Amino acid sequence: MSLSIVVNFIRSAIDLIAVWFILYYLISMFKTNMKTMQLFKGVLFILIVKILTSLLGLTTLNYLVDSIINWGVLAIIIIFQPEIRILLEKMGQTKMSVKKEISNDEKERLMDELVDAISTLAKEQTGALITFERTQSMIDYINTGTKINADIRSELFLTIFWEGTPLHDGATIIQGDRVACAAAFYPPTNKELSPKYGARHRAAIGISEITDSLTVVVSEETGTISFATNGELKKSH
Repeated sequence: MSLSIVVNFIRSAIDLIAVWFILYYLISMFKTNMKTMQLFKGVLFILIVKILTSLLGLTTLNYLVDSIINWGVLAIIIIFQPEIRILLEKMGQTKMSVKKEISNDEKERLMDELVDAISTLAKEQTGALITFERTQSMIDYINTGTKINADIRSELFLTIFWEGTPLHDGATIIQGDRVACAAAFYPPTNKELSPKYGARHRAAIGISEITDSLTVVVSEETGTISFATNGELKKSH
């Protein structure tokens, strides 16, 4: 009898933990997207109306609400399709198993090359999108672009993002101390952004919502440098 109680307790604990885990990710998803939050409030409103119509005996309105609820699951899947896709991709993203060690001198050299390239691009108001892979693999997005596998050099970035080259559209992805590819494309964010942000900014936020990468964006309109990570965009100071 005592063993049965322990088993039931463990089963209930696992059930509650799983539910809270799912709720945590759903709440995190809703908090980062105002459009989704508004839709979520709409769902809550329908549920509240259902309770009121049942208590007050409003037959016609209750039938209408029941019809909406009966199709609710399908509607939610359709409405929240982009957010569900982002959540599943983020949960299923593979982790990097092997990471090459880079010496301090090499790190300093790479940083100098990158700073020089990004500063020049900003000064010349040349649009650019540069992503640094972190712990989560970006191989799926590397495969959408043109593979380069080159050393990190300032001249390389200036050449890639020059408007006269076929590689200037899309993102350049850096893996460790190598430029993995250029002209890679990302799914844009579904967040409502200011009109001053273009396709590059939307793509940068979009990839940061799916992976733990860091993306640098250079605006071709103003030359402003921004950083996208964890679904947020921040301007450099």
